[in-house]
Amino acid sequence: MVLLSICLPLQVNQSIAFFYGRPVPVNLLSHYQQVVVEPENMDNLNDLHAKGTNVFAYISIGEIHPTRSWYSEIPKSWILGSNEKWGSRIIDLTQQGWHDYLINKYLSKLWKEGYRGFFLDTMDSYQSAVHDADGRLLQEKALASLISRIHQHFPGVKLIFNRGFEVLPEVGRYAVALAAESLFEGWDPAKQEYTEVKEADRHWLLEKLRQTRDQYGLQIIVIDYVDPKQRELARKTAKRISYLGFTPWVATPRLDILGVGLSEIFPRIIIKSEIKN
Repeated sequence: MVLLSICLPLQVNQSIAFFYGRPVPVNLLSHYQQVVVEPENMDNLNDLHAKGTNVFAYISIGEIHPTRSWYSEIPKSWILGSNEKWGSRIIDLTQQGWHDYLINKYLSKLWKEGYRGFFLDTMDSYQSAVHDADGRLLQEKALASLISRIHQHFPGVKLIFNRGFEVLPEVGRYAVALAAESLFEGWDPAKQEYTEVKEADRHWLLEKLRQTRDQYGLQIIVIDYVDPKQRELARKTAKRISYLGFTPWVATPRLDILGVGLSEIFPRIIIKSEIKN
């Protein structure tokens, strides 16, 4: 017997939460079908798995921050430049050593710990350091090669891309979803303030997301940023995202508080449907 069968606006049916803080609120996050966590802050992965939640480990594929415990292991020759706004270093994706390190050491460790999904962030960071067309093409080919290797090395792995529109023709079939930040509300790291997304930028991103959904059949996730004091704006923004047919998550840029997702804007709907015989 199906206990729940309901159509959310435009087929928004895969709830998700992003939480990079510590401690991880397992009981609250278990209401979501998918959760993205910072693995270095996650002490109770099995507890979340036991509640039937698909857990994705956050992976910065194109940048590394000096605060990472393994930062000293990365040769300077692998660094393209700096992301001054976030204080991180941009990786040269053409460095095969980076591919080997990421797969054989870091991701393999997470796989052994029980992660079966990875959220690939900073996929387009190279664009801030490489400006010529030929150089960017080399970076994109290397990125596609790296993602293909991840897919092959970890059988059955679930991947969520953060943007990465440029490599979708090559590796879009390996993803289960694509995420993008700041459709309506965003965060300016340089000014350290919340901002409303400019209409031109919103229009460009909206077209990209619709095209990705229609062409590749991927779940589209939108992460917007709103001052936690403006909870009503966060709820309104989440609803705007959901009515476009996308899965919303509205929180702070550090993603260390419980934000607004489907379970809050549709409180009467059980997000995790249950089927009993």
